[in-house]
Amino acid sequence: MNSLLSELVRHLAAGEAVATATIVYQDGSAPRGAGSKLLADAHGLLCGTTGGGLAEAQAIEACAQALRSGQAAELNFVMDGWLAANAEMICGGQVRLLIEPFLPDAAPLALLRQAAQDERGGGCVALRPFPPDGALQWSLLTADGRLLGAPLTLTPEELAKLRGMTEAAVLSVNGRTMFAEPYCPAQRLIIAGGGHVSRPTVTAGALAGFEVHVLDDRAEFARPERFPEAASTRVVPDFAHCFDELAPGTRDYIVIVTRGHLHDGTVLAQALRTEATYIGMIGSSRKKEQVFQRMREEGFTQTDLERVHSPIGLAIGAETPEEIAISIIAQCIAHRRGAPCERGR
Repeated sequence: MNSLLSELVRHLAAGEAVATATIVYQDGSAPRGAGSKLLADAHGLLCGTTGGGLAEAQAIEACAQALRSGQAAELNFVMDGWLAANAEMICGGQVRLLIEPFLPDAAPLALLRQAAQDERGGGCVALRPFPPDGALQWSLLTADGRLLGAPLTLTPEELAKLRGMTEAAVLSVNGRTMFAEPYCPAQRLIIAGGGHVSRPTVTAGALAGFEVHVLDDRAEFARPERFPEAASTRVVPDFAHCFDELAPGTRDYIVIVTRGHLHDGTVLAQALRTEATYIGMIGSSRKKEQVFQRMREEGFTQTDLERVHSPIGLAIGAETPEEIAISIIAQCIAHRRGAPCERGR
């Protein structure tokens, strides 16, 4: 699935004028947080969302106005009274949006292409003044440490802070108030096992924004046609060295749903040697203990085993493959958002 940034570049490269509405600041009860974004043209919404309802409708209209004027703008909402009631939202939230027009003959297309490229690689951070003062003034801190676009001086402390950003925020940069928006590589969902649970898990994972990869030791179960939403499928004989090509790191989620205890243990031993942020293994509590005992015999500690979510998924009473898939992805989302994600007993 293309990111919204890639979609922006695609429309500009085709000579089409488009605009974005990005939540810069959110406080209290509001449907989406900072960094949420939509893309629109003069005729309406193209993709993305800032939360729906009347507020989003006004953001889309503001995009159309920005395309007519050629000027970036700020849009503020207080989600109470009439607006909250008609948008079916809880009262009290405040939202500030940045509206940016991108015109084919004026947009920093080369800069946006660089950002889209870095988003798929090492990540980057886009900065611009907020509130905006008219024309687009993008600066881009690239994956390799270059600062492109509008001139901007950064202290070593500011540079380190920007490089470590994972969430959009308004901050002070060299005495100026800037909106800093990181574009990070997609989090990967690596599914070991291509059976009946994997198919809906791939679909649900892709919908949740993960870049999904499927591994299986059987060629017929690791076919691209079987998993059209997956970024890749790989045949890994006996599941040996199954993560060598993907090299899971701190942004990766590993889901173990192979067809048996032996393969589950083989994969789990390899997963525990990675820095994956999430490891989940399907199966009953009895199966978990059998596999965990094997892990102990291989030298893994209790601390190592505490990384594993097993039985996998949130406790929603799931029975069908589709329901199990939802419970797995719900647990992954909870982990991503810092919400409680332990399975109920």
